[in-house]
Amino acid sequence: MMRRTIILFIVAVLIAGPPALAENAPLQALKHINALRGQHGLKPIRIEARLTVAARSHAREMARRDFFDVRGADGSTFESRIRDAGYPYMRVALQMAAGYRSPAAVVAHWVEKEDSRKYLLDPDFVEAGLAYAAKAKGPGRSGLDHFWVLTLAEPTRAVRGDWQREIVHRINEFRAEYRLDPVRLNERLNIAAQAHADDMARRDYFDHVSPEGGTVGDRATTAGYTWRRILENLAAGHASPAEAVEGWKLSNDHRHAMLDRNVQEAGVGYTYLPEDGGRVRSVHYWALSLGRRLR
Repeated sequence: MMRRTIILFIVAVLIAGPPALAENAPLQALKHINALRGQHGLKPIRIEARLTVAARSHAREMARRDFFDVRGADGSTFESRIRDAGYPYMRVALQMAAGYRSPAAVVAHWVEKEDSRKYLLDPDFVEAGLAYAAKAKGPGRSGLDHFWVLTLAEPTRAVRGDWQREIVHRINEFRAEYRLDPVRLNERLNIAAQAHADDMARRDYFDHVSPEGGTVGDRATTAGYTWRRILENLAAGHASPAEAVEGWKLSNDHRHAMLDRNVQEAGVGYTYLPEDGGRVRSVHYWALSLGRRLR
């Protein structure tokens, strides 16, 4: 189960203004944004280097090549630019503008637009890349100048703490609702689950069956767990144990596995891949093995 990234594009155009602004224009714009957030009791947005590099590159390209689009001149997407920058995120939102003659003016415009204002005031957007660029010789054939690119992001971080025990605790709370016995952590199942989480992240796939055809039973056996019954839940993209377990509850097969009355033990694996640039691109990979040993 993947928690999908939300990518938003918000674009505004105004007739070109006067000559280029100072290089600190983005920081001035950020001050206006954070002043607005402060009025609503929100934490200030902080500048993030990788997001800034991506935003600056796009703003300068639009100014140099005289175009205005969320895509690059080569057709590259916003998502690909952020991915190439190596920035791990839960959500990102893009806001662009052209022609606004001052930091205060461009922020005022974004504030006036309901959708833009909503993202500026989103408490989960705490990092940003903000860039400004102007044409070297005025508006050019498009009539546009003063290009602004703002990327707002909800970052993702590695899960901290004892996530194995938290996963099992949450599963046992769920089982208790149905008067089922709790499961206990088993080190060999932990090894099997961790191996699969690592393998999915490393080789860029998300499946119960490995590229060579290995199954959850094979993995448990390799880890030295002699099983009578073995089940597996997987999750990708969930940034906390709570999200992973809640996601499993919403899936019939995963739900039934957690509520299987014949399992007694569990193993949990988790891998964090911050610069996840592959096909799956989920950053967080979870594997849960549920089993009953052969007596």
